[in-house]
Amino acid sequence: PRISIDRARVRLALRNLIENALRHGAGDGATLTVGADHAGLVVTVRDFGPGVDPQQLARLGEPFYRTDMARERVTGGVGLGLHLARLVAVAHGGTLTLRNAEPGFEAALRLPRSR
Repeated sequence: PRISIDRARVRLALRNLIENALRHGAGDGATLTVGADHAGLVVTVRDFGPGVDPQQLARLGEPFYRTDMARERVTGGVGLGLHLARLVAVAHGGTLTLRNAEPGFEAALRLPRSR
């Protein structure tokens, strides 16, 4: 689909999602899928690690929030990657959906068609 994006910001969002998947994927790699649906473009990044504790899932994407497994700054970042990715999605009129994929974790960035 034809979409209008701020390339630098979308690149930032995708880089954050990919880096998270590689960091938390337990060395089992990650997949990136690009597709389209009736509403626009869908980019999905999935890892095959342990996923996220369901009690923490709702807080992912909050600024500076890190799961218990990512508390070390050296390995867990500062807790802004998913937040920034969500801000980019919203700024484009889209969404960022985060879920456990069993095994692993999946982030889906949806960007709407241009009008």
